[in-house]
Amino acid sequence: MAVIEASEQDVRSIRVALRGPAQRTVVVDDLENIATAVRSGVDIRAVFSTDESEAPEVLDLPVRRLSRGRAAELFGNERVSRTFALAVAPASASLDDLRRRPGDVVVLDGVRLAGNIGAVVRTTVALGGAGVVLLDSGLPTIFDRRLIRASRGLIFALPTVTTNPRRLLSFLRSAELPLFVADSQGTMSVDDYAGVEGRTAVAFGSERRGCSEILRAAAAKIVSISTSAEVDSLNVSVAAGIAMHARRHHNRIDARVYAH
Repeated sequence: MAVIEASEQDVRSIRVALRGPAQRTVVVDDLENIATAVRSGVDIRAVFSTDESEAPEVLDLPVRRLSRGRAAELFGNERVSRTFALAVAPASASLDDLRRRPGDVVVLDGVRLAGNIGAVVRTTVALGGAGVVLLDSGLPTIFDRRLIRASRGLIFALPTVTTNPRRLLSFLRSAELPLFVADSQGTMSVDDYAGVEGRTAVAFGSERRGCSEILRAAAAKIVSISTSAEVDSLNVSVAAGIAMHARRHHNRIDARVYAH
């Protein structure tokens, strides 16, 4: 595949994309994430390689070479990937998009680390969740470069909505989705939660603070994951994975029982 040198217009486009969330163009790092974005229908405008010895093949997309020195100048203290793309940010998902999808809705309340949010997005895709709702995430946009990396590009494949508690609770009432809140002091076991029929919303807070009082007050039940006495809390992505896997496993068992 022919490789061309990045032009000054390319350099200006990269600089604009790096300015922040107000820009329509976003940076997608690494081959795997670019491929996921393409499969999700994202419009890739340009692919760049900073590898001076060999340019990668990226899904038959033309590749433009950018010198490492120029890339370091553009990205400053941020990570410079060997391969990255400029993509048009898709339209943001809405709560109504979650109404029409199968699976449970995962709510992250006050979870602010992009790594944790990205891990939950990946787990939600893997275990058949409808989407993720972010409350008080602190992210300037769901297409934040860090979150794209942490989700392995799956942020493009899963409806991920930023909203506030009032709008979330209004949506859950209208969609008839019961809310369950995960907390180490809960009275409902994760096994019992797994057996709840129909779609649900399940909320996880930050490891330090847990979910807000407004969500706890609205919850049908507070769900607890049993752990060793030596551990008083779980990482939010681990807790979400356990709860979603329990739901998926239980539903598969029910499907086999009813099939006979």
